[in-house]
Amino acid sequence: MPHHKMKNQNTEDTMSKNLNSFTKLNLSSIFENTTDNVWAIDSSYEILYTNNIFASSFKESFSVSLTPGTNLLFSLPEPLRKDWKTRYDRALNNESFSFIDSVETEHGSVYVEVFMNPINFENKIIGVLSFGKDITKRKLDEKALLDSQLLLKASIESQSDTILFSIDKDYHYMYFNSAHAKSMKYAYNIEIQEGMNILNCISSDKDRAIAKENYDRALRGESHSEIRPYGKKNMAYYESFFNPILNENHEIIGATGLARDITKRKKSELALLKNERQLKELNSTKDKLFSIIAHDLRSPFNNILGFTELLLENINDINISDTKKYLNIIYSSAGSTLNLLDNLLNWAKSQTGKIRFHPKKIIFSDIITDVLNLEKSIAKAKHITLKQYIPKNIEVFADENMLKIIVRNLISNAIKFTNKGGEISISATIKNDYAEIIIADNGIGISKEKCQHFFVTSSIKSTKGTENEKGSGLGLILCKEFIKKNGGEIWVESEEGKGSDFKFTLPVYDPIGKL
Repeated sequence: MPHHKMKNQNTEDTMSKNLNSFTKLNLSSIFENTTDNVWAIDSSYEILYTNNIFASSFKESFSVSLTPGTNLLFSLPEPLRKDWKTRYDRALNNESFSFIDSVETEHGSVYVEVFMNPINFENKIIGVLSFGKDITKRKLDEKALLDSQLLLKASIESQSDTILFSIDKDYHYMYFNSAHAKSMKYAYNIEIQEGMNILNCISSDKDRAIAKENYDRALRGESHSEIRPYGKKNMAYYESFFNPILNENHEIIGATGLARDITKRKKSELALLKNERQLKELNSTKDKLFSIIAHDLRSPFNNILGFTELLLENINDINISDTKKYLNIIYSSAGSTLNLLDNLLNWAKSQTGKIRFHPKKIIFSDIITDVLNLEKSIAKAKHITLKQYIPKNIEVFADENMLKIIVRNLISNAIKFTNKGGEISISATIKNDYAEIIIADNGIGISKEKCQHFFVTSSIKSTKGTENEKGSGLGLILCKEFIKKNGGEIWVESEEGKGSDFKFTLPVYDPIGKL
């Protein structure tokens, strides 16, 4: 070979050698300066190359020092060899893939994401090049995030009285908890799923319109809340909050709805308001009762004492006619005072819950007869005729004592506001399951305005009768309360100058229904 050709060949070999050395140097520098694990094996699983990161990690994990020519499979613990052989064989069969593996060390679990690629030389697979990246921090962060998500979800799901859902801008479900799913099933008998249009799931036109308005306000960027009752027979109150969902660019991408069952709280508030109203009514009633005791009781006692004193001081000088007149006044005053005291005592008992309620079968005509026997002397003094039209077969289911108080007050009231020579009639008829009783008089009557305020505690007024008889108005309040207690109703029909009809109902006695 000519000298110049030999020189050229040597030059080419030197350049090739230098190039290979340069390539190896550069690859080694790259692999050694990375934080990833890098290793390569041949088709017999023997090591071709490892960087220091992989060699150090391997020794730390398995106490084995790796050098070129070491069989990597046999350097692994027996339980790991099968899985790793399968992985290397996949790459040796010309497959590139990745996986995540965990390694248990004395410091805990280490997670590595491994990328395996075949080494192809002149169309022949001669080995496997692997890269392993430590993703322990990422994996722990993912686990912590997943745990927090699971904790959040568990917290949300554990709130059985809290409804939560989110929708996109087209009203499609993105998320909902089980409480919301149950409420939709209960309200609209639908099994909801993610992706469904929430408006299409609401079958009530009214509910759908209200819901759409709330969602649209949130989708326009408005956060708002409302309290709304649901249901009729079993009323439930929900406090709902609606808010927009913003992405990282502060664009509205949907809305959330959160609703809490506040039925217990709302009912407590309503009960508190009711108690407050009742307290005001009781205070008003108390004031009225004190007013009655202070004025309406004093007046008849003054009459009784005054005329009694007059009779005693002038017993020998007063004629029979005047004596009878004074005695009638004393008798009338004593009767009205006794009636007022009875009403006051019964009212006090009813307000304190001490009056007993024992309904039973009552022949209504017997009650009327007993009461008329007590009231006839007062009616006779005013020359008022008492008539009754009560069929013997009318039997009511009521408390006897309460019924006597009702009838006595209504008849006494009719006598009081009927002129001398007037007439009062008591009649009863059966209408369906109720007896309707009418106590009618041809007295002075009542204006329509006054009729509207009857039977109301706040409207109790002392009204004088046709002979200046005192009246507190408390008797009608008692009548309404006792009639209601017995399952009936009371009302008045009247016209000034033409008398009044006081009507009330009581349930008819039903021997089968009352057993």
